[in-house]
Amino acid sequence: MKNFVLHARAAMAVTFLFSLATAAQEPRCTEQGSVRSITKARTGKLETVTLEFVGGLPQSVEVTNVEAPIENYSGDNLHMKGPHFMSVSVHMVAWNCRIREDLAARTSTITGIKQTEQFEGYVTYAIGYTSRKKYVGYTKANGSKRSKVVVKFRG
Repeated sequence: MKNFVLHARAAMAVTFLFSLATAAQEPRCTEQGSVRSITKARTGKLETVTLEFVGGLPQSVEVTNVEAPIENYSGDNLHMKGPHFMSVSVHMVAWNCRIREDLAARTSTITGIKQTEQFEGYVTYAIGYTSRKKYVGYTKANGSKRSKVVVKFRG
């Protein structure tokens, strides 16, 4: 029994160290124009999804309606919740870095957020939501150190 416990602990330690090494290989997004983070939040009667960029906004940021099924760049169905979906696509950005995600906020309108693409200068996220009537719009804020795109929904 002692051998089993020792082997189990050793396997867990190796798995933990391997996951740390893998995460260390992918640096955080700090290059000018890269997507620094994506967050989901609820403030008052609004629910928001915010993409924050390092420096100014990239030249091409598109927010569009998309139809199900939502697929990633490999064509795999992501099985997202929600009858309606928005896509936020950013082109010509640094893509070989780790985008911080804070998507834990409880929301009633936003049903899910998943990255569909992060490859060769393209980063795309899909946002599932409950009703077209709940979509408010999006805003862009362009700054020298930090910029952002905020997609807004009624909560």
